[in-house]
Amino acid sequence: MRLFFILSVAFLYASTCVAQNDLLILKKNNRTIQSFFPGNEIDFSTDVRYYEGQITDIKRDSLFLVQYDIRHVYSPNLGVFLLDTISAYHFAVNYKDIISLGKSRNNFNWSASGGALFGGGVLLTTAGLITWIFAKPNTRYYARPALVIGAAALAAIGYVLSKTGNKTMKLGKKYTLHYINLK
Repeated sequence: MRLFFILSVAFLYASTCVAQNDLLILKKNNRTIQSFFPGNEIDFSTDVRYYEGQITDIKRDSLFLVQYDIRHVYSPNLGVFLLDTISAYHFAVNYKDIISLGKSRNNFNWSASGGALFGGGVLLTTAGLITWIFAKPNTRYYARPALVIGAAALAAIGYVLSKTGNKTMKLGKKYTLHYINLK
């Protein structure tokens, strides 16, 4: 029984020991914003092109990435379109070549939401102004001034959101990317 206990403790210790990988740290004004390590999704730009993929490894100042080509493919057996991975592209990029990083992925696109809010606000403002001017007060189609002012405010908020949301973080004075060697 004692031998079983010693072997199980040794096995648990060996299974918890994992090789540490290098990592990248994004800092804004010397404060850490985000850490990148294998398994993270990342999108960034270099002088040559824009990259988007999953980090598989970080070694010797290089990011090793995999990018999946996922497409809608028709399934004749089911008669519907399904998502299928057509191929996977493996590539490496030196972290010093990165000039800007995309915003962290929070699955909400502020620019698109701002555009929709702006478009809806402009449409409501236009319709409200037309009915406010041409319809008689206290009739069914008369738009009150509060509606027109509220719609114009929504259009203004949408414009601000579309201009400020989801911008990239350019590396330089404000943002810096640091390579940490953990070995």
